[in-house]
Order: sequence, then C-alpha cells, then structure tokens
Amino acid sequence: MKPTTVRIDENMIERLDSLAKNQDRPRSYLINQALKRYVEYEEWFVQEVKDGLKEVEQGEIATDSEVKAMFQKWCVDAS
Repeated sequence: MKPTTVRIDENMIERLDSLAKNQDRPRSYLINQALKRYVEYEEWFVQEVKDGLKEVEQGEIATDSEVKAMFQKWCVDAS
C-alpha cells in the first residue's frame, strides 16, 4: 500500500477509533474500507448516469403515460 496524508476532523477520528476498538481492527482498516465503499459506489453511479444518458440519446425513455402509470402503481400523486 502507498501511504498518504489526510486531514480528518477530531470528532471523526474519535468515532473511527471507537469503531476500530469495537471491531478489534486498526483505524487504517476502517478508513480503507470506507474509501473502498465510497469509490465503488461513485464508479457505479457514474456508469449508471452514462448508461442512462446513452438510453436517452437512443430514445429509450418512458412516455408520459408510462410514467403516470408507474406513479399510480405506487400510489403517488403525479398531477
């Protein structure tokens, strides 16, 4: 692993240390796990947006009536 320096709020460090103690893990493990989850989610999100924009460009979008039907199915007022 490559070391890096990050400034973290004291309150967050205390929370991390508490979790680390409760999980019998080092603080660095929790930080790496949090970063991994964040990066994986952000990569997924960016890809989903790109895929959605591609669908729009190809005309693969729901009609007004399809959207309204879905709202009605979930009991949401779409007026």
